[in-house]
This record gives sequence, structure tokens and C-alpha cells, in this order.
Amino acid sequence: MIFGEYLVEQNIIREKDLARALEIQKTDRVPLGQLAMQEGLIDNKQLFRILSRQRKPEEKNKNFGKLAVEMEYLSQEQVETLLERQTHTNRLLGEILVSQGWVSQIELIKALKIFRSHNKKNNF
Repeated sequence: MIFGEYLVEQNIIREKDLARALEIQKTDRVPLGQLAMQEGLIDNKQLFRILSRQRKPEEKNKNFGKLAVEMEYLSQEQVETLLERQTHTNRLLGEILVSQGWVSQIELIKALKIFRSHNKKNNF
């Protein structure tokens, strides 16, 4: 059994909340700028400059990667690598459930502990 199904079975969340959270998880990606910072490719100042420029009316149709290359903070190859990595950076189900207010963080932690202990027993 997967954790989401467990939460529904235990009436911690509703089935429709699980379905919505899974949809969000499919489309919700870590921002490219955040990934670039995590990789040490840009610093806070560079991130701020790119985002500030992106807010200008004449630049608003340019994505983060294009601006980062134009500003010579990242190479096109680095942007492509980051975009590939970005496709594998979905948020965790629990994070989404808490951020949407469908479960409290405390409820989630308690449920996860019980779920893990139950799965350990069944795997031995």
C-alpha cells in the first residue's frame, strides 16, 4: 500500500484531496533559479538580478534560463542540464497535503510513523 492510499483509508484525507495532490505533484516543479543556486551555479545576487529583469515589461516573455544565458550567469548547456533535473524535482506528497491545508503537519508526521512501522512489520 502506498502512503496516500493509507491516508485515505484512515480517513485522514479525502480521496479527492489525494487525487488533487497527485495532480499538483505532477506539475509542481522546483524553480530553475532555486536549482541553479542549489548546484552552486549562481548566487543570491545573480538570482535576484535575473528575477528583477524578468519582471520588466520588455523582458516578461523571457524565461529564467534565457535571461540567465543572456546575462552570462549560465551557459545554454547548464540551463539544459537544469531543465532536465527540474523534471525530476516534484515536491513530496506530504508537503503538498500540508501546504493545501488538507492535513496538519502533526497529523502527517503521526500517520507517517504509523505507516512506516506497519510496513516494516509486513516486510519481515
